[in-house]
Amino acid sequence: MNQYKRLLSNTFIFAVGTFSSKILVILMLRFYTGVLTQDEMGVADLIIKTTSILYPVVSLSIGQAVIRYGLERRRRKPDVFTIGLLTVACGFLISLPFNPLLKLVHYNTSAGVAGSLLDYRILIYVYVLTSCTQNVCGQFIRAIGYVRLYAIDGIFRTFMTIVLNILYLKVFRWNIYGYVASIICSDALSTVCLFMIARLWKYFRPRRINFYLWRSMLLYALPLVPDAILVYIIGFSDQAFLASMQNTSVSAIYSIAYRVPTLIALVASIFIDAWQLSMVNSNTKEEQIEFFSNVGNTYSAIVFIIASGGIMCAKLAMTVLAVKNYYIGWTFIPILAIGAGFNCLSSFQKSVYLLEKKTVPSFLSTAFSAVINIVLNALLIPRYGGTGAAAATLTSYVALFIYRALDSRRFMPIRWKSLRLGLTVLLLAVQAALMLIEPPFWLIWQLLLFGAVGLLNSRELMAAFSKILHRHRKA
Repeated sequence: MNQYKRLLSNTFIFAVGTFSSKILVILMLRFYTGVLTQDEMGVADLIIKTTSILYPVVSLSIGQAVIRYGLERRRRKPDVFTIGLLTVACGFLISLPFNPLLKLVHYNTSAGVAGSLLDYRILIYVYVLTSCTQNVCGQFIRAIGYVRLYAIDGIFRTFMTIVLNILYLKVFRWNIYGYVASIICSDALSTVCLFMIARLWKYFRPRRINFYLWRSMLLYALPLVPDAILVYIIGFSDQAFLASMQNTSVSAIYSIAYRVPTLIALVASIFIDAWQLSMVNSNTKEEQIEFFSNVGNTYSAIVFIIASGGIMCAKLAMTVLAVKNYYIGWTFIPILAIGAGFNCLSSFQKSVYLLEKKTVPSFLSTAFSAVINIVLNALLIPRYGGTGAAAATLTSYVALFIYRALDSRRFMPIRWKSLRLGLTVLLLAVQAALMLIEPPFWLIWQLLLFGAVGLLNSRELMAAFSKILHRHRKA
């Protein structure tokens, strides 16, 4: 199977699993916003985001090393898997004494009540452990070729999360605890099922540890720890600043609005999952450059067409996803949608660093973006609220993409079609501005601009389609 066809096949498999599961979660937002107050939703989301920051610290980002080293044919699979699980266990034990630091994440409710995440420390730590363990198992089954199982597992976890959410929130009325506990239980059930179906116990051999490989995997993974933390900070700092400078109600509205751009990032997660399995190959350097350039330009076309659709459907999305108390959040979506597009392209650029095992430059690029995001949040949120947070996020993601596009040329000079990319971004900027201004016949303007973005990028999509067909016939 040629590399383009393999990439398309894997993308389709991950799309079936990931997209269907994520869509179900997003559609459940209306349920969440109906059973939880805005303050409860804001606190629950703070817990999720905080856990996302703790996750790479506890796991030492070893999941990334598991997929990268597990794909190499010369590596013994039991060595890779054993190192992954032992790293998570060690990281979790070391992190236990540091739980008082959760007091640093504090919030104010709309009723004027102050609190911190230290009150939820047990819930957060259990969440971190189950999430880290599930991730190592999930990454490993991808590395050993269980691609369909990985996709099915995504659907299973989502289904269990939804069922348990309904049980814990509607029946037991556990509120914040029920919201988080449903995710914990689904991750735990997923881990057990993966062990049983893929017989992962055969790969766990703690008596035969390859310490040289462990060192190599840690050297690869450790720079990804601050990298991952900073990625989450870019998304988390918006809500943290809003929760402290405004209140948890505003933070919750922003959080729900952010779910729409998350659909754009969803395209990235589906594609990047498949891309990780295709980028490690035996091609020559010039063939790799051509492959990365062709795929990158096609990917950018798809991402920005979806971003354009997200801008156009901002009002409709908030009407469908949440109760009317959250409707005002649609005004954040146009800005966040463009930012999400650049975030997707940045993720693609990051694959160059991962392929070349240059994880330190990846961290430095993310640090650059995070500093911009935090500074702009501090400056803009007190005056502009959620709109300022959205503008800060957009600026940081644009800066991240430009930084990586220039810096990664040292390792893989991807040939971006700059003119098409620039014109597309200009059209998106005009579309976002018109959406926020709401001139007469605004919907017609949105349809015209969406069509223009699609037309501008259609040649890229047709070229990719014909390339796949040509290679398929040739094969």
